[in-house]
Order: sequence, then structure tokens, then C-alpha cells
Amino acid sequence: CVVAYRAHILTEWFIRYKAKIQYMSLPNILLNSAIIPEALFQSCEPANLALLLKDLIHDHVCQEKQILSAQKFVKLLMPSERINQNLAKQSLTGKYPDYSPSAVAALTILNYGKP
Repeated sequence: CVVAYRAHILTEWFIRYKAKIQYMSLPNILLNSAIIPEALFQSCEPANLALLLKDLIHDHVCQEKQILSAQKFVKLLMPSERINQNLAKQSLTGKYPDYSPSAVAALTILNYGKP
């Protein structure tokens, strides 16, 4: 997997100098690692993308790292045990349990930091 992102020069400036984020892709941000190569803004050119993809296709160690990181990333997106328990309580009280991403996100925020 390779991330390719082009934007207007003002958007690039804002992201690079104001947002102060190290990565653009959500997996890289959440894992705090450049596990997915990113071709951003001016470097998002066909030749550069081809080089990144060629390296990925031929580097089996990198492929394995991406697979393992994808598993970690998906696990980060899964509802925690606490949220699953709260959803189960909803169904016991006769309420229809809401497993929508927005409901899971809301429960995550509401239960953040609670033991």
C-alpha cells in the first residue's frame, strides 16, 4: 500500500507548516510510524509512485510489516471491551443496540479514561 496525495500549494503549505503532523495517512498517524510510504504533494509524481510501488512489490519484509501493521491498525479501530459491554447493556434494557461507527465513537469518547 502506498499513499498518494496532491493538493493546492496553499493546502500543502498549511499542512506542512501549520498542522505540524508527521504523517498524512490515518494508519501512519495512529501507529506513529511510516509503515505506509507516502508520496505527498510535489513528490506525488508517476515516477516516484512507480518507484515506491516497485520497492514494495519486491521487498517481502516490507510487505510483511505492512500486513502486521494493518492488523494492529484494524484492532485500534475496533470497539474496546468496555464499549462492547455498554452496547450489550443497551440491548438488555430493551433499547436497540447501536453499532454504528458514530455510536461506537461517541461511547469511546464518553468512556475515555474511565477504569
